[in-house]
Amino acid sequence: MRTCRWILPTLALAGALAAGCMLISGQFVVSFDLPSPLTVTPTAVTCADVDLNTVAAYREHADDLKDLTDIAILGEFTNTGSTAVDVDVWMTPDPTAHTDAVAVALDETAVKVWGPLRVGPGATTKIGWDESAALFAKGRPALLREVMGDGVFTLYALGGTSSYSFRLEHGVLVAVITAGK
Repeated sequence: MRTCRWILPTLALAGALAAGCMLISGQFVVSFDLPSPLTVTPTAVTCADVDLNTVAAYREHADDLKDLTDIAILGEFTNTGSTAVDVDVWMTPDPTAHTDAVAVALDETAVKVWGPLRVGPGATTKIGWDESAALFAKGRPALLREVMGDGVFTLYALGGTSSYSFRLEHGVLVAVITAGK
């Protein structure tokens, strides 16, 4: 009797596989290393050109992307200035090469996607997953468009005042993406 119970589900699964109509979905992680160290002042902005297509997991699932489940920027932020700094991350949807904070702010396509992260003078803040993911609250829709689109964009880390100096070391952009057929 036990064998008979499994015949119908097994035949249904075999039929679905043979017809190629199996629904497969899941999540995968994309990890993209940012330039390190990334040293920033208002007049010397360094960008991070992101091309997710260089990551094998992203390329393999590019045609089946469904959602950006979670995202974080991980690394160590060090305030090299003498006053507290609020670090923000801005994104342009296409590759750009702005060299100062004013140029980023004047770019009509630039969107603040992360922050602010307050770092005290001379302090180093190692940012973990939960803290970083929470800083994407307002920028998630803009990043979702880029991740689900061509996967190519530029990130800029900026301070919230006219005078600041900080460094990001061991920076990584990590995204958890849902894919399915």
